[in-house]
Amino acid sequence: MTAARALTTDVLVSGGGMAGLCAALAAAQQGAKVLVLEKGNRFGGSMYLSNGIVWTFANTDEVRRRIPDGDAALQDLLVSHLGDGLAWLQAHGVDLEPERVYLQCGRGRAASGVQMTQALVDALRRRGGQLLANTALQQLSTPDGAVTGALAFGPEGPVRIGARAVVLATGGFQGNAELLARYVSPHAASMYLRANPWSTGDGLQAALDAGAATTPWLDTFYGHALAAPPARFDAFGFQEMSHKYGPFAVALNLHGQRFADESAGTGEEWLNSQIARQPQASAAYVFDAVVAGHEYEGGALARVVLERARQAGGPVAHAATLDELALQMHGWGLPPGEVLQTLAGYNAAVTAGRGEFLHPPRRGNPFPVLQPPFSAALVRSGITFTCGGLRTDLDMRVLRRAQSVSTLPLVTAGRDEFSFAAVRNLFAAGCDVGGFSTNAYLGGLAQALVSGRIAGACAAGC
Repeated sequence: MTAARALTTDVLVSGGGMAGLCAALAAAQQGAKVLVLEKGNRFGGSMYLSNGIVWTFANTDEVRRRIPDGDAALQDLLVSHLGDGLAWLQAHGVDLEPERVYLQCGRGRAASGVQMTQALVDALRRRGGQLLANTALQQLSTPDGAVTGALAFGPEGPVRIGARAVVLATGGFQGNAELLARYVSPHAASMYLRANPWSTGDGLQAALDAGAATTPWLDTFYGHALAAPPARFDAFGFQEMSHKYGPFAVALNLHGQRFADESAGTGEEWLNSQIARQPQASAAYVFDAVVAGHEYEGGALARVVLERARQAGGPVAHAATLDELALQMHGWGLPPGEVLQTLAGYNAAVTAGRGEFLHPPRRGNPFPVLQPPFSAALVRSGITFTCGGLRTDLDMRVLRRAQSVSTLPLVTAGRDEFSFAAVRNLFAAGCDVGGFSTNAYLGGLAQALVSGRIAGACAAGC
């Protein structure tokens, strides 16, 4: 058996995506010796593939309204720290566009995911940070319950690393089919992975083995529906193949029935999460000429997205009548009679201003499907990152399961019965932390930036 290579550092960061790079750079700024392990063959994680928009809601009142079931303390931390974080990125060479409004009530700045990755890597190397690609965390070293390093595996075999502190920034567990089937959807094997292929829950599982506590919301995730097979595209096609107009369309499952309020949530990510629970994690988005040309924030016009999907080989239908459209959709497995009955009931309710009385209701975007030509696209749920994860305090210290109490919202214990304690020297950042986003989206890159900086700075102080 190959002997383990031995390394030592002050702060070990597992994961070289945005959260990990921000944590490592923040630790290096405090004078710590830093080592970053990246499972993949490049750095940047899903940031590298993203649209580069670093945003969150402008105030905490809006967060409470949009995401009432998240960790309020973590969410408030994100809102209050984003401005400083954006200035910090710019100071380290990230080219940021001017601040703008997102989703009517958010704020943030856009960058290139590729340029942002390179700027953070360069800034870290200038401060003496060491980065190892193709090297992944296997388990934490925890004698007497305190973290003292980790065992990793790289191209040449095992690597045993001693460290004063460890930051877990492995990006969530969206790449792990078994964990997704356990927590997210029985149809997980049919979902698209709309992210890098390396985030398979390594941080979560290593922390659980070390006694860490988890949050609620392990069944929640962020993503967008993508053009269904046989569409062909690569990772840089995630944005163009995303059907973000979904909240303005009518979503039908393979039984020809509506299954969610398409207009709910902060965008199409809510509808996408409901598609994941439908047969084959699939749905058809149906709309008319009005919605086809309707402008909205968050993506290209519906007709543009459909043309992209068609060119990629995805299932797309156009027709002069709903009867003709339903017959085309029959080729996707939807029963035409049920499709027409569902659309007729939907159109009648929405036209009469009674969409909220549908089952499920349609509370927003009251667009009927009446104006020809009519269009439909078959879409498949895509997962970008998981929202549940490790439970932390506001310093991003991972809390210990054996010393935590119930997280049920209606627990009736007295104040003196509550206690929390951290796993010594263990921190988490980015999607390894649960509770920022849940069934609605708070901004993934912003979460990585803010939590990464805090985790790295606090880890350097161990």
